[in-house]
Amino acid sequence: MAIVFTIDDNPLISMVIKLALTDEGHNVFAFDNCSEAYAKLEEGLKPAIILVDLNMPRMNGKELVEKMRSNLKLDYIPVTIITGSIPLSEILPPKDNYQALIIKPFDLQELIDTVNRLIAA
Repeated sequence: MAIVFTIDDNPLISMVIKLALTDEGHNVFAFDNCSEAYAKLEEGLKPAIILVDLNMPRMNGKELVEKMRSNLKLDYIPVTIITGSIPLSEILPPKDNYQALIIKPFDLQELIDTVNRLIAA
């Protein structure tokens, strides 16, 4: 169906997201850091949506989103922030830079519905 990137340094969360979205027919690429995911984007692999945790090693989720939005070849890709942090304005990218916010622990069906809605948009 669609290519989906999920970026989370917790392997259990990545596995659950990957399994759920694969069952929905999506081709899911799981990354444990934003730098590796961004490198794949620059290589030309273009997902229909990116799911990213905010608190990540090296490059955090906010930095990834801001870097994508400053790149004309990547600025159109919808982003869903998935975080266990309190969503304060200083840790979130500007609201116009992401399309959805999901707080951990999350409802798996809400995640699936959000992905399907943003891919269809």
